[in-house]
Amino acid sequence: MSLRLAAFRAQAVSFAHERTRTRAGREARRRQILESAVRVFARHGFSAARIRDIAAGAGVAEGTIYLYFEGKDDLLLTAFRDTVHDFCDSIHDVLATDLPFVERVERIIRLQFERIEADPPLAAVLLLESRQTSTFYSGAVRDVLRAYAAAIDDLLTSGVASGSIRADADLPLARRMLIGALEEIELEWLISERSHPLAPTADRVAEAFYHGLAPAAQPS
Repeated sequence: MSLRLAAFRAQAVSFAHERTRTRAGREARRRQILESAVRVFARHGFSAARIRDIAAGAGVAEGTIYLYFEGKDDLLLTAFRDTVHDFCDSIHDVLATDLPFVERVERIIRLQFERIEADPPLAAVLLLESRQTSTFYSGAVRDVLRAYAAAIDDLLTSGVASGSIRADADLPLARRMLIGALEEIELEWLISERSHPLAPTADRVAEAFYHGLAPAAQPS
């Protein structure tokens, strides 16, 4: 009985390892296809991009794309969702630190700028091509955009709690101003053919944003 039990356990462990390898392989293939799609969208634009080109770039058959994604729209929206979701996680990591408020703002801006600079094709997809699909503001994308806005709200709320932001500050307006300013800066960088680095400007952007929200200096 003990030998049969040992054999059964060994078989179960082997099966579990095989399932893990299979999941890892599928995820690697999914990522490969997604990265190829980003390159093709950036090079040709969303409208002109073809599934056959994405498949060729990923080294897979055209039909394999549809085992992972529903089509071009799904590829584009998934690239956007995955990137924004990862950045939301980065924001929460910063919020978990004991940094002063303005340093948190600077760190978050720098992280976003560094991510944009590190992958210009992805930046082009996020800032330019993602709006080319009629389903851009569908449920899943709307949810991740709300999560991003909520993460910025958490940042601003922490500033009020620490006394770094005026208690009467319009936080929803401040959040829209910050998100809009970052997108404008990144877009200008992208269309100016990346003529200057983004990340070193993070501290100046953070300071400019913070000074509009900081409590008024008390008279001595």
